Amino acid sequence: MSAMREELHYLVDQLPESELRPALELIRGRLDEPAPAERDLPFFASFEAEPDLAERHEEILRSEMGR
Repeated sequence: MSAMREELHYLVDQLPESELRPALELIRGRLDEPAPAERDLPFFASFEAEPDLAERHEEILRSEMGR
């Protein structure tokens, strides 16, 4: 791999997640390839929780919803 490609890979790895889309669009714009169909799911996120969260979901929902 050339030094320029290695530097590009390094720099991309340093970008925060929020800056990846504009960088990706810039690079795609330099190519003659259409962007693949992509779904933007801003509501989707992951989080850390107690190991038994899934097992206790009904109990948690009842207490939060006042059931």
